[in-house]
Amino acid sequence: MSKIIQIAPLGTKEDKLEQIADYLEELKHEMGEVLEEYEAEGAGNETLDTLTEALDALSDAYDAIEEITAGEM
Repeated sequence: MSKIIQIAPLGTKEDKLEQIADYLEELKHEMGEVLEEYEAEGAGNETLDTLTEALDALSDAYDAIEEITAGEM
């Protein structure tokens, strides 16, 4: 299986985290759009709740990486 994203193999660990944060930000945006499409189509509450939880998890991962790269930990 090939990788969907490419992280610079020779970059510092901080560079890698910043790249991952960038990808997470893109994923959050895309997930938000997918969630809106499901809402517009009248998807059930269980589906919307699950997609919202997934979006929240992406946001939490992004926030955690931002804290580490900002030196707040």
